[in-house]
Amino acid sequence: MRHVINELASITGKRINKIYQLEDFSFLFSLRGNETLLISASKHTARMHLTEADYHKPLNPPMFCMLLRKHLENGVIESVQQIKNDRIALIRVRKKNELNDTVHRDLIFEALGKDANVILTDENKIIIDCLNHTHPFTEQRTMVPSASYEWPSESRENPYDEEARNKVFTQTLDSPKALMNAFMGISPQFANEWWHRSQTTKQHAAFITMLNENDYQILHGEKLIYASYNITHRDGEKEHFDTASKMLDAFYSKKDTLERYKQQAKDLRQFVRNGIKRTTRKIEKLNIEKQKAEAADNLEIKGQLLLAYPHEVPQGAQTVSLPDFTTDSQITIELDRTKNAVENAKDYFEKYNKQKKALPHIKRQIIKAKNERAYFRLLDEQLTHADLADLEEMREELKDYGYLSKQKKKQQKHSKKAKHLTFTDEQGVRILVGKNNTQNAHITHELASPNDVWFHVKDAPGSHVLAKVDLENITETTLRTAALLAAHYSKMRYSSSVAVDYTKAKHIRKIRGQKPCFVTYKHQKTIYIDPDESFINSLKKNLGA
Repeated sequence: MRHVINELASITGKRINKIYQLEDFSFLFSLRGNETLLISASKHTARMHLTEADYHKPLNPPMFCMLLRKHLENGVIESVQQIKNDRIALIRVRKKNELNDTVHRDLIFEALGKDANVILTDENKIIIDCLNHTHPFTEQRTMVPSASYEWPSESRENPYDEEARNKVFTQTLDSPKALMNAFMGISPQFANEWWHRSQTTKQHAAFITMLNENDYQILHGEKLIYASYNITHRDGEKEHFDTASKMLDAFYSKKDTLERYKQQAKDLRQFVRNGIKRTTRKIEKLNIEKQKAEAADNLEIKGQLLLAYPHEVPQGAQTVSLPDFTTDSQITIELDRTKNAVENAKDYFEKYNKQKKALPHIKRQIIKAKNERAYFRLLDEQLTHADLADLEEMREELKDYGYLSKQKKKQQKHSKKAKHLTFTDEQGVRILVGKNNTQNAHITHELASPNDVWFHVKDAPGSHVLAKVDLENITETTLRTAALLAAHYSKMRYSSSVAVDYTKAKHIRKIRGQKPCFVTYKHQKTIYIDPDESFINSLKKNLGA
């Protein structure tokens, strides 16, 4: 908050042109000079910063937004300040009222997690209204129109008060929690970083250094985090920014994308795995029917025995034992007691003919179900490497094949090239990798030249990989790089000595009756490779389009 407040000194003197309230309790303040201030009172994403992101603005503003427009639009921002070192910002706005008198309004933003709030007061701190009301006679402060606004009580020291800070550090703090208990506005992340640095630097010195750092960064590690100081107590790849606003803008954009990805991936994976379970159950059921159909010869034998020994079948009997023609052993035959031997024989012949005719159909259904299960297993593997764009392509693919329902509204289709991965090896050879079936089909059937080298992990689900080089000219470096990519983007990525087939693209053929991603090939050779994730990560840094 302190870093953002310092940055927002640049908006003092600027006029508020328009105010929008978004659907998630966030507000956009459009300022003169094409700048936009975002204030989010969402309990999960409470924050304030300048933003360049494009947000959907609802057409019908809520009542609180209308109130903010009435009191703040066309007003000039006089000052932006932080209350001590708390997560509270006060924006003072000057404007003319209906009588053309100059009045002041204070917009107070409390970024207090689940208690986040936006409060509008007059210059005497009387609440005009607020986003979230808290009524009297509760443990919380009163937040209703006409009540006096009060700052939250805080007994901890302000870390930017030098005298108070020196007093605290006259004693040694024994844990990150001790730092949080001593100073206001200290997060667990800040405290853990301070504790980590304090192992090699004096506690007071480490604290002052962190307070004064302006190293805005997002750490892509086990967890996505951001800070205004250099993060040394966690591992990951750092992304640096010039300002706190740019960092926060990027962080919450990434976080929103990550949350949407997690939800979509979760829903899609559940659908795919349900498909695997459903087809597996179908195959098991069909195999039982197949066994019955294959046992139809017994039905024919029973019918023949009933015709051969009608005099041995008592009228009204439920079963009869007759000698088998070939083994002379007795066969027990179930009977319909209302029918004679000839009529029962006729029933057995009808059952025999029916099951014999059903056998080819059952076999075709088993093949179809196995192909469908293989398709879902392939999708399940592809979800491991899918990003948000890949998920959307997979969803569209499932709609095209009728597994998911399409929207009723007809939407104009835009032709888009599949967003496959393109790597470049040390020899400068481009290597294309498909991460879903749409991309695999696009690479293999549209982008491949006849003599390009095509790779696929042997006998397992995986990506189609295409090296844009003639097989006769391929080097050991390119061969191994493409094979490593094929192994990594496959079910076998955690195995050793993975078998990868490769051949010329002209030897790839679609399988009739199968989806385009399923192919057969010939004239292949096989290379055995140990997947190397560090090598793949080094390739990703040089991803080319």
